[in-house]
Amino acid sequence: MRLRSITPLLAFALLSLQLSTVTVARDKAPPMDEAVARVTAEGAFATVDLLASPEYAGRLTGTGGYEAAARWVAEECKRAGLQAPGDFKGYLQPFMVRLGGLESSKLDLLPADDKGQPQAQAFFKDFMPMLQSASGDVTAEVVFAGFGITAPDMGRDDYAGLKAEGKVVMVLRGEPKDGRNWGAFDTTAAREANARKHGALAFLVVDQPVLSASGHPEGTMPAAMVSEDLANQILAGQRIKVEELRKVLEKGGTAAFPAGQKVHLTVKARPPQDRQGFNVVALLPGTDRKLSGEYVVVGAHLDHVGSWPSLFPGADDNASGSATLLEIARASAKAKERPKRTIAFVWFAGEEMGLLGSRHFAEHPPEGLRQCVAVLNLDMVGVGVGAYVAGGKNFPEIFKALEEARDAYAPGIKLMAGTSEGEARADHGPFQERGIHAVSLFGSGASHHGYHTPEDTVFFITPKSMEAIGRTAMAAAFALADGP
Repeated sequence: MRLRSITPLLAFALLSLQLSTVTVARDKAPPMDEAVARVTAEGAFATVDLLASPEYAGRLTGTGGYEAAARWVAEECKRAGLQAPGDFKGYLQPFMVRLGGLESSKLDLLPADDKGQPQAQAFFKDFMPMLQSASGDVTAEVVFAGFGITAPDMGRDDYAGLKAEGKVVMVLRGEPKDGRNWGAFDTTAAREANARKHGALAFLVVDQPVLSASGHPEGTMPAAMVSEDLANQILAGQRIKVEELRKVLEKGGTAAFPAGQKVHLTVKARPPQDRQGFNVVALLPGTDRKLSGEYVVVGAHLDHVGSWPSLFPGADDNASGSATLLEIARASAKAKERPKRTIAFVWFAGEEMGLLGSRHFAEHPPEGLRQCVAVLNLDMVGVGVGAYVAGGKNFPEIFKALEEARDAYAPGIKLMAGTSEGEARADHGPFQERGIHAVSLFGSGASHHGYHTPEDTVFFITPKSMEAIGRTAMAAAFALADGP
């Protein structure tokens, strides 16, 4: 029918019919669409801005700043209407941590011929003492000990033929790429303990010169992270570089030798103390009486590395994951339809100290939850154009759920599956160790500016990344909790 033949009355009737049809369609919009839409960039960014503020003093587990942040998140869970585990008072799961602390540190590179002036090294550019370092004042030659691994049962000893007693041991972070599980040896704590066992006076790890809280504060020697550039200066007399050594070591070879270079490392640390940390745990109970004891974890670590030598805001790492998780939790509490299995929203403490909170939760889940079927962990999701899914290749059913959720609710974001092996370095690790299918999502396609430095601020956060990853993770969690 041509438009000019429609009478005004008929046109009005047709328009009314169209409007009513649209209204009906909107009324029948899938409930999941409405729930997922409540995860917003604005809400996530507001939470990042709060958690990264001086009020929470860098959220180091065991400090008042962290406890204040944990109690705030717990109150938000209560306000949203989520259920607290019956055996956790006020949504908080306590556990003890051993906390050290730094007061001062200095590293000098000494001239090879003992003539000339020492070269002072700078924080964050050349070196950074480890937060859990012991006090010490050491002047000694540096010896290189590969990956720092001694594992006779696996046919490897990076100290073979090396005289490390009375020396400064320097190692690379990493492991042989031979398909075997080196996880028990591929940690800072394990490397440091092995150096101590071999008589070292001080310990250096070649990685990024940033503040690391992992390791054990009851150690007896000063320890620091050093840059690859500084390591190359230390190795210059041997005419070999870190990049070349790493290739040899990853192929299964070993390299242990005196560097021919001395350093002077001093660290003044506070005596370690026992402190209490808290995981924050909130539940969305499952609707199926037979399946509600099974659960999906959606997690993120709430902690960061504190306020020495200045405030570490930890906006991307990991206020971004914590904020995105809170958006998911709030939206899930308002969902009209809930899955058969329970969803546990968990803000982990002690991640920076060596995955302490996630390990404690994996070993001591809330009463009534008998079997964890999947874990989606959010870590540093504050920037990027996509998400790298560590463990996505290990557990393709989780990655498929994420892809389907992405296609439905955040089609512009990219997902890339990766293999999780060796040192997990994220909170999916302790669950994988117990045979649970677990992945971690990291923002990808952009620089994580200021990692473990005071420059990790809200000014580098891209809120839409959190919205897209949050909507994807929420829909995937519901699908996994409701699936076979």
